[in-house]
Amino acid sequence: MSYILAIDSGNSFIKWGLFNHGCCLKLGKIQYDKIQDVKNDFKVLQAPESIIISHVSREATKNQICEQISRWPVKPHWIRSCAFQCGVTNSYSNPAQLGCDRWASLIAAWEMQQQACLVINIGTAVTIDALSESGEFLGGIILPGFHLMLNSLQRGTQLFNAGMSTYEDFPINTNSAIQSGIIHSVIGAIERMYNLLSLKINHPVKTSIVSGGGVSLLSPFITIPIKTIDNLVLKGLVLIAEDSF
Repeated sequence: MSYILAIDSGNSFIKWGLFNHGCCLKLGKIQYDKIQDVKNDFKVLQAPESIIISHVSREATKNQICEQISRWPVKPHWIRSCAFQCGVTNSYSNPAQLGCDRWASLIAAWEMQQQACLVINIGTAVTIDALSESGEFLGGIILPGFHLMLNSLQRGTQLFNAGMSTYEDFPINTNSAIQSGIIHSVIGAIERMYNLLSLKINHPVKTSIVSGGGVSLLSPFITIPIKTIDNLVLKGLVLIAEDSF
């Protein structure tokens, strides 16, 4: 049996999953600054035969991951984006510059959709990437996530007491104006990218993929056809591992 340990080392969290023939046997999630706590989970984990990692976080976090996985005699595969993999063509001017988490998400989305779609990850940052009908990554955008936008307003203005509130179409207090503004920013970007991709392929995009920790906050406001997929990066990592090893 082939056991694959996939690790998604992101900006705020480290997610991991143990997979066997595409089936997820166990999942975990931990803040990057508490990675030492993962040793208790790994201590009782079935020994993986392959370890594949997407890392976009700090170098110190990479070293800590290496320390935690050194319990197994397996050489980890730290993925990098490339020109073509698993049916997806990377049209970035420098393919290796594309974030490896975005690359894994695109591969997972293409495996599921096999048609043009947006691949939207809503986390610390928000990425909105476009796949063509032939599996070509056409390009995408990056913008701050909810908390980065809020923190930016707090640091750069006199709104340092601003906090979470509720969405209103026409806000009548400052906190609601901020929360509603952030939601409009992200939703507006999603809708614009949807319209641009629909124009590119000459018909409306049928279904797009949404993933990430901010999905629950923003999904009530998304009007385009979407399918919510948890742990999209991990799913892409498993596909890459099965294609590579």
